[in-house]
Amino acid sequence: MLVPARPGITSALGCLVADVRHDFVKTVNQGVLRLDLGEAHQILAAQVDEGRRMLASEGVEVETVSVQHEADMQFVGQTHVLTVPVARMDFAREDLMRAFETAYWERFEVELREMRAQVVSLRTAVIGRRRPVSLQGLIALEQAAAGGAVPAARRRAWFDGHWQDTPVYRREQLGVGAELVGPAIVEQLDSTTVIEPGDRVRVDALGNLEITVRGLEAGTPPEARRP
Repeated sequence: MLVPARPGITSALGCLVADVRHDFVKTVNQGVLRLDLGEAHQILAAQVDEGRRMLASEGVEVETVSVQHEADMQFVGQTHVLTVPVARMDFAREDLMRAFETAYWERFEVELREMRAQVVSLRTAVIGRRRPVSLQGLIALEQAAAGGAVPAARRRAWFDGHWQDTPVYRREQLGVGAELVGPAIVEQLDSTTVIEPGDRVRVDALGNLEITVRGLEAGTPPEARRP
């Protein structure tokens, strides 16, 4: 089991480090052979422009902006819709057919060259790539002390049907490489982690608590595992 360095702010952290993405889709419903390529190219261009405008209006700092195009396609008369990549904005009909036939074969392993294909919709994703954030900024970088983890307090806690004298550790005082064996309680501002008796804990390089559950170690026979 892994307990991240700051469990209580994981969602907030994700909002801060995740790329910013805007997706657009425009219904077309035209056969590939009768598709107005000029109009299709304009649809993709307009979606790119709108995505870039939204990124700029949000004021989120991004390093680069990438664009991905796709087309939802199907054979006329069928309900199966496959989404295929569109390599460039000024695509040709042959590009669409090649991508759709490849995707159809990979999905159903059949060729239906006598049937007409149509474009259901055109999609664009405009993605603002954010600067990578080192998760080490969330942890204390000091290494574990030579004597190992030192409890900040002790208290009685209920494990396995009876009270047990249990050490209590402060999460911020557990350096990288620190190890301990349950029963134990690890406290921090945003969460409390309870370590069951016999479980082993190690703090990895990113401050995660790596918990090896008693009885689930590699090679442990089933009859020796925790009920």
